[in-house]
Amino acid sequence: MAKALTAGRRYRCYYTPRDKLGHLTQSDTGYLPFVQLRAANAEDAQVAANHVTGCPVADVVRLEHAS
Repeated sequence: MAKALTAGRRYRCYYTPRDKLGHLTQSDTGYLPFVQLRAANAEDAQVAANHVTGCPVADVVRLEHAS
């Protein structure tokens, strides 16, 4: 996990939340919640987001700085 903390790329990971019983639940608004984190690549970001949220990750998007 130390590799993810020192990496310079930022990712936004959208995940499917769980209800109180642990079942997957869809959002009422149609938008998925997300977490943002730093990782070496998208695969590491997906693993880290799954670890942080405890939920399946639906999409990983790399965030770029505007020039």
